[in-house]
Parts: sequence; C-alpha cells; structure tokens
Amino acid sequence: MKILQVYRSAPSDETKTLVEILNRDREADSFDLNVAAPDYDQLVQKIIDADQTVCWW
Repeated sequence: MKILQVYRSAPSDETKTLVEILNRDREADSFDLNVAAPDYDQLVQKIIDADQTVCWW
C-alpha cells in the first residue's frame, strides 16, 4: 500500500511521530504545500498514485 503525506505547514514533532507510525511497512511519499509555488499538477498525480492520502494542517 502506498501512502501520501501532504503538509500544509511545517510538521511539528508530534506530527512527525504520527507520520512515522502511519508510514511503517508502507511505501511512503510526501508533498509540501508550504512552499512559494507548489506544483499542483504533481500533487494531483501523487494523489492518484497513492492508495491513501493524509493531509496535515
């Protein structure tokens, strides 16, 4: 199973711990929205490719 982690802001220590737990035994990818110009086309493709997507605010 492939999981995608999407971050709207920089992850806190608690978020990093939860992400580690969720990513365990899975193929994991991430995408940062907290950059100057996020590549939304790439985000859409990553969402399509993933079996599960988790968004962190």
